[in-house]
Amino acid sequence: MTRSPHLSIALAALLIAGGAAAQSYGDPATGLSVSPPAGFKAEAGRPHPQFEVTIDISSKTGTPKAINSTGQLCTLGFKSSAQNAKLTRELVNEQMTKPEWQQLYREMFETIGTVSDLKLFEHQGFSGIELIVTPKDGPNAQNVRMFTSTLETAKGRTALICTTDQAGLAAALPQFKALRATMHAPE
Repeated sequence: MTRSPHLSIALAALLIAGGAAAQSYGDPATGLSVSPPAGFKAEAGRPHPQFEVTIDISSKTGTPKAINSTGQLCTLGFKSSAQNAKLTRELVNEQMTKPEWQQLYREMFETIGTVSDLKLFEHQGFSGIELIVTPKDGPNAQNVRMFTSTLETAKGRTALICTTDQAGLAAALPQFKALRATMHAPE
């Protein structure tokens, strides 16, 4: 039995496309989840001192470029907060627009690096804060860039932290924002 060349090419294309298909992950205890676009995979994250639960996200294609040896591109983390329980969506959105609240976020990240490009974004009807950090310390720190998106809800704080090199940041930003669009923060 012989296969036509067209059938062989079609089967090969399906196998390759399947390898780049997205892999979702969710934490049933908190409701934190992500359904990344094709070419990314999500899996249970390693313990992190700032979060109760994390989800690690990596690229199946090698782009954007990961800066660590594990290939991990982003960490999606959640930390519950009893003090947030009284926050309504309207109150969160109002707070995020206040310069003093934005300055609080800037100062929080300035402990680890230089902050630039602080902006508001909307997700799940909540206003969040995104910023870019150039770390102060670490291997090759001057060439590392962190894209961070933080969202407060009545359940707590959700943060997406993605890292790449300085040269690849501009090309990576649309992909990082596409990842953010697929996360689900516990409400």
